[in-house]
Amino acid sequence: MPTFNPTYHITPLMLRQLKVIEEARGFLQAVRARSDWATRLRQETQVRDALASVQIEGSSLTYQAAFELVNHPPARMTDTAQEFLNYLRTFDLIDGLRGARDYTVTRRDVLNIHRALVDGVRGGQRYAGQLRREQVKVGDIIDGAETIHHDPPPWHEVETHLDDLFDWLERSKTYPTAARVIAGADDAWVHPVIAAGIAQHRLVWVHPFIDGNGRTARMMTTMLLYQRGYDFKYLFDLSSHYNHDRDRYYTMLREVDETGDYTDWLMYFMGGFARQMFLIKRRALEMAEGVVATTDGAESEDAAE
Repeated sequence: MPTFNPTYHITPLMLRQLKVIEEARGFLQAVRARSDWATRLRQETQVRDALASVQIEGSSLTYQAAFELVNHPPARMTDTAQEFLNYLRTFDLIDGLRGARDYTVTRRDVLNIHRALVDGVRGGQRYAGQLRREQVKVGDIIDGAETIHHDPPPWHEVETHLDDLFDWLERSKTYPTAARVIAGADDAWVHPVIAAGIAQHRLVWVHPFIDGNGRTARMMTTMLLYQRGYDFKYLFDLSSHYNHDRDRYYTMLREVDETGDYTDWLMYFMGGFARQMFLIKRRALEMAEGVVATTDGAESEDAAE
């Protein structure tokens, strides 16, 4: 019997956010971008995403230094450099699932992502791709005092929680025909963007690894979007949204921990995504071939907020 059934409700703001996302998706699927522009922007986007994701975890790496690492990786890596390059290279790992809607994502996929992200970093060889076998707490040390923000489930429950999450994700992929719904059939389908947002929080909540949980959750979110046809030609960068205001990012995650309701988190998650899509669409209009500009830009940007 499935035990993970997230609570949330669809708000008018979320509907406007989804409208912006879907419009951008359709636009990017149709646009004929110059190959040199698309290649350059894709690299820039993935570097920004990788950099922001490790900065969220405390890395001091700069944008200029990140590009230097990409173009001229040193023979001996610091942990900071290795974390960044691991994240960047993990995009190649998840690329194989792009558009693979029939593929069933499982615990193994998360273990592979984690292994790639922490390989060679802070003892990563010891626990890379391994679920934790001890109890952990998530908190900060402030003025010598420990503040606990999250007490994850016991380690022996981690596998069950992960399997429940992936069972829910699999159920959320398909939907019955309209006739069956009208006849009273259960409709478990969830919009892919909503499903990815929920999965990101849930993985952070389970905290299945000793280290690297945030990075793994953010990369898994990207993987789920790729799988369900929301790759946006690799031009979106969610981590920069979180990194812009890290306190709010953690506050929104913790609010779900406290209330069990995903609504506010989803409005935050989808708002950042929608704004990303608006900005990408605007830049593509400036640089693409064979596209007629529209006049609804301001309205779309407002809808993302």
